[in-house]
Amino acid sequence: MIRKTILPLMLACFSAFAPNFLAAQDAELTEIFNNIGNDLKSGDAVTFSQWFADDIEIDVMGTAGVCSRSQARQLMKNFYTKYTPKSFSIVHLSGTLPMRYCIGTLLAGGERFRVTLFVKSEREMHKLQQVRIEKD
Repeated sequence: MIRKTILPLMLACFSAFAPNFLAAQDAELTEIFNNIGNDLKSGDAVTFSQWFADDIEIDVMGTAGVCSRSQARQLMKNFYTKYTPKSFSIVHLSGTLPMRYCIGTLLAGGERFRVTLFVKSEREMHKLQQVRIEKD
C-alpha cells in the first residue's frame, strides 16, 4: 500500500521541480556560450584563448590538430588577420555536464563560418576542449 502511494507522490514532486532545475541549467549554458561567443567575435586571440584548455583540439579551416594553448592562440591570430569578426550568433546548444557544446554562425571578413565549440565544465571552471571553424 505504501509503495503504491509513494511512487506517484515522488513522480509528482519530480515533475514539479524538474522544469525549474532544467531552466536554470539552460540559462547557465546560454550564459557560458554567450560569453565565449563575445570573446570569439572580439577579434582578439589573447582574449579568446583565455577559454582554451591546456591542450585543445582545434580546426581552423582545415588546419587541425591537438595544440597547446599558445599554438591554438597563434592559429586564431592568423584567422583574425584574414577575417575580421563582425558578429556571432548561437544556433544550437546541447550536452550534459561535464561536456557541452555549441554550434554557431560567425560573420567575419564578409564570409560566413560555422563554429563548433566543446566546453568541459568542472567546479565553476569552463574550458574549451575543441574549436572547429569552417566556411558555411
